[in-house]
Amino acid sequence: MMRKVLVIGLDGVTFDLLAPWIEMGRLPTLARLIEEGVSGTLESTSPPISSAAWASFATGKNPGKHGVVDFVHPEENGYRITIVSSKKRGSKALWNLISEAGGQVGVVGVPVTYPPEEVNGFMISGFLTPSSKSDYTYPPSLRQELDEKLGGFQLLPSEKYRSTASTDKFIEDMIADIEKRTEAVVYLMGKPWDLFSCVFWSPDMMQHEVWRLLDKSHPRYDPVAAQAYGEQIIGFYERLDDCVRRILARVDEDVTVVVMSDHGFGPTHNFFLVNTWLEKMGLLRLKRGPLTLVKYLIFKAGFTPLNAFRIAKALRLGFLRRWFRFQRGGGLMKRLFLSFADVDWSQTKAFAVGSFGQIYINLAGRRPQGMVRPEEYEGLREEIIEKALEIRDPHSGEPIVERAYRREELYTGRYLERMPDIILVPQRYEYMAFGHADFGSHRLVEPIFGLSGHHRPQGVIILWGEKVKQGETIEGARIIDLAPTILYLMGVPIPVDMDGQLLTEALRPEFVSQNPPLFSDVGSDRESGRDVYSPQEEEEVRERLKGFGYVA
Repeated sequence: MMRKVLVIGLDGVTFDLLAPWIEMGRLPTLARLIEEGVSGTLESTSPPISSAAWASFATGKNPGKHGVVDFVHPEENGYRITIVSSKKRGSKALWNLISEAGGQVGVVGVPVTYPPEEVNGFMISGFLTPSSKSDYTYPPSLRQELDEKLGGFQLLPSEKYRSTASTDKFIEDMIADIEKRTEAVVYLMGKPWDLFSCVFWSPDMMQHEVWRLLDKSHPRYDPVAAQAYGEQIIGFYERLDDCVRRILARVDEDVTVVVMSDHGFGPTHNFFLVNTWLEKMGLLRLKRGPLTLVKYLIFKAGFTPLNAFRIAKALRLGFLRRWFRFQRGGGLMKRLFLSFADVDWSQTKAFAVGSFGQIYINLAGRRPQGMVRPEEYEGLREEIIEKALEIRDPHSGEPIVERAYRREELYTGRYLERMPDIILVPQRYEYMAFGHADFGSHRLVEPIFGLSGHHRPQGVIILWGEKVKQGETIEGARIIDLAPTILYLMGVPIPVDMDGQLLTEALRPEFVSQNPPLFSDVGSDRESGRDVYSPQEEEEVRERLKGFGYVA
């Protein structure tokens, strides 16, 4: 008989926030789990972005083996920026492996699970689901059941009041989201399952928005607003703690519980305009046509998406922020502002896509207009890394880039060539690379607005149950370690190609001695498919990415 595991994902939560509130007695459920179980920090992927991190959690592999590195990426053989989906994940996930072993699974809201997969059990897709009109459940009949029993399923929290003066209403929407998610989870836990995995997305969105009100050292800290909303913010986490309590009330004593986050969080202060820097370096070239020339001249004069948004916000037209965040969508934005449509790819050596400084080399033979010859590749990477480490903030004089990695320093596997060629790590993670929009500003550094917090590499891990040690701290746990550990706890063979290691140091010695791990010589690779979004769905997903703080 398969042993049961419950996974509760609290996207983006960090002990930097939780620990003092636990000490104050404000989060009694998490405090009890820590006291009675094992806890510690959980190392995320690099970069620590939710799409890659949740895929690594599910597969036990680094992004080079499953192929997911960000929410968006350039297509392998071109320049079109595409949105990741479950089809792009080139490896079986926990729910696939457990289903194949005869176990039953329930998966609710895990990011990058759209479209939902056929499993032995049920699945509700998470972040990147285009809309409530999409087929977001497996089996398809589950959607109607949720409509009848619960009045529907809320896919994501509302962003209506994000980056507005109505901070109180924003927080109320976040609370409403976790309450509705908990109602659905508690209902679904009444179905048969061996693995149940659910994710709450709201903490991530919350922290993107309100970090400046929790951090007195943040340049945008507002003591008046912090006083006005501080208790309401903590109240959100108290409600989240109670949601965990209500979920735990549905499990038997023999269930092992994993509470985790995919990454941590911290302050972010400035944008670093990576493509603007590459253009100044002469590595990214623009077309010579009259339209591009005019757009470039007015761009240099300050007619940019970021400045346009500032004007709109000053005129209380902040609802237009979506237009100025993500140029890849509407044709109007591409006609008004400088964009990738104006890039001369035949003369461009490198370009950036992503919010952590991911740089792609325009390599001949890989992309249709690649101009960098294979023999020039290493020299160009060395040049970019060397010059990136020399970039200084024009205001503070400090380095913007703390470290730069070649992709093979971070990733291994058959999707290595899909990975960015260079990954920049911003100084203290306080600079957010402006890479999801083509050219946000004519300056290299811009003060950030809208969001005030962003991801950090250290997330949270708590293990609890009769098989887990009591009151101990675990060191060095990585997000890729969870998949093999969960399979081990359930008695399912661990594929030989997983990168993660068993966290047996968190488990009771008698359980480990009585249950030797099972390993499978068969790997867990699967083919990575093509994009699944229609043009309309893709635009809807882009709008969601704009609204959840990945660009501001």
